[in-house]
Amino acid sequence: MVTGTGVVSSVGAGAEEFENALFEGRSGVGPHTLFAETVPGGAAAEVRNFTPQQWLGNKGLRVLDRSARLLNVAAAIALRDSALVQADGAEGDPGLGLVCGTTFGSVHSITSFDWSGLCDGPNLVNPMEFPNTVINSPAGQAAIKHKLRGVNSTISAGLVSGLYAIHYAAEFLRLGRATALLAGGVEELAEESYLSLHKAGWTSASGVARPFDPDRDGTVVGEGSALWMLESEEHARSRGAVPCLEVCGFGSAHDAYSLESYDLRAEGAESAIRIALERAGLQPSDIGAVIASANGSRAADAMEARALRAVFGDRLPEVPVCAPKASFGEALGASGALLAITAGIAARRGSVPPTAGFRKAEGGLRLSAGPQPLAGDHLLVDCFGCDGNNTALIVRSLS
Repeated sequence: MVTGTGVVSSVGAGAEEFENALFEGRSGVGPHTLFAETVPGGAAAEVRNFTPQQWLGNKGLRVLDRSARLLNVAAAIALRDSALVQADGAEGDPGLGLVCGTTFGSVHSITSFDWSGLCDGPNLVNPMEFPNTVINSPAGQAAIKHKLRGVNSTISAGLVSGLYAIHYAAEFLRLGRATALLAGGVEELAEESYLSLHKAGWTSASGVARPFDPDRDGTVVGEGSALWMLESEEHARSRGAVPCLEVCGFGSAHDAYSLESYDLRAEGAESAIRIALERAGLQPSDIGAVIASANGSRAADAMEARALRAVFGDRLPEVPVCAPKASFGEALGASGALLAITAGIAARRGSVPPTAGFRKAEGGLRLSAGPQPLAGDHLLVDCFGCDGNNTALIVRSLS
């Protein structure tokens, strides 16, 4: 069960601001500013004017890099939303933990530290920066900051990391190895990852992500952090919390095809969706909307469209689809969690957000420039990666 939400994205921080931006069709895409001096030009879905002090205060911020700050803010918001903030001076709940998905982690900190060691020598590196050079440093820093004494795990599985983290946390709860877990993902916008994706030919030349559009020309790199507070129903009700969502089923499958390109046959993507439906005890006809993984990549969107046609068949034109990466960009390891939170918002409102900047869609997909009513109680969340990882999640509203 979901009892709290924390989100920081290019279109807003906090569930309410994020929700309003999505339903207004706003986009967080614009010229990047974080490394404009070294990489002039180019678009990104950047968290602009990010000031974590309003959520975290000033204490301890100096040692936190951008990834850790993004994750700490999302954690602070989710803990407040679920009424599980740990008291000052207390040791913290040993059953409360964090599972975080990320693709590159604190990649700028890692690169800077290594570059300093290579250029200046190991005796001149800054030892204060060393804790940020491991991929699980954001999760570790969040556990210290918020007194999360339970499970602390980092999942690194490319673009699907955030959705894998939600499933991993749900399994820990099901097995009784935790009582409450923050679960989701984080990814920072950094010069290193931005240039890597640009040189790999991923990024849009027009600077606009147009998911499923026949004229799409690539994705726009984003950043952010998104977390759900997950609890068993028994634990939530025992402390008087009212769950708002249920995680009903999860599926994953791998295409042993390539480490850097999508398998257009879509066998893994289709299989992941069917496994999620089976685990939830549902049929494709029970799905009321799809929150799509589509990011404007020609190959990625074509693969997803093929998988959806295979699963839904002739009913596909009747199923509302939203591709929210048009708003918050391709946030890599945080994307799956951002998509899941979008689904949760849609489930609670009974309406699917518009796809920002929507003009037209190929393949008979029902995207829209305005909100669409749900066609059923359950929502499907897709999240597919270019390395062969494919995941799907099904949620429903409890309100």
